[in-house]
Amino acid sequence: MSRFVPLSVDRFGALRWSRFINYTHVSQLHLMPLAAPEISKSSSHLPLTFARDNQGKVGLYVLTGLRQGVNHCLDSRMLWPSGYVPAFARSYPFRLLSPPVGKGDANQRVVCVDMESALIGEKGDLAFFTDGKPSEAVQEVIDFFGQMVKHYALTERAVTSLDAAGLLSPWHLPGTEIAGLLRLDEAKLAKVDNETLFQLHQQGALAIAYAQALSTQQLFRLQALARQHDKQHQSVDLDSLFSNSSNEVLKFN
Repeated sequence: MSRFVPLSVDRFGALRWSRFINYTHVSQLHLMPLAAPEISKSSSHLPLTFARDNQGKVGLYVLTGLRQGVNHCLDSRMLWPSGYVPAFARSYPFRLLSPPVGKGDANQRVVCVDMESALIGEKGDLAFFTDGKPSEAVQEVIDFFGQMVKHYALTERAVTSLDAAGLLSPWHLPGTEIAGLLRLDEAKLAKVDNETLFQLHQQGALAIAYAQALSTQQLFRLQALARQHDKQHQSVDLDSLFSNSSNEVLKFN
């Protein structure tokens, strides 16, 4: 289980961290948030979707799996072998989150660290702080998040405007367990008045809407990845089963 806490010199001054070597940290995520600058690269490989969070706020996501809690983009080594990797997955063990309840503006974002990660400890390749200030590596993360928080905010406003205009409808994917997905309703978009269209265009919402609609053509790629993923992991499970057997004649490694 992850446990993200705000980055501070008091909490992390004596600790160190290492960069991740695989994507185990997102292996159970079938959705990942996207910012507008990521859309073109992501939508050329995977379908995009809209979905609501626990507070009912709608956001833009890339669909990475066709089963709840499974990322089909990863291979048996937990690597992401092809396609665009979202910024959300590349920033671990750091994450940009809202501050704890009652400890700041809910609209702000705070750089947090996963305290439960094996990448965090007294030993590690990199320091969090040097002489009380963020280390060079951590400052790079902070600067990266500084750019991303602006992109996320603009994307959120654009997607919220699509939702407010009533242009998002449920997206049911046959043969999957996933619920709560939303997509652009092109029939409703065709009936929108010119003034609303202009406002959506000004907010960048139309570009996002069209990108989501076009990205649904990439569903076949995700289906192929899902089949490949299941085949690889079935093979790994069988290897594990026989390697635990008392009969050491059968070895598959």
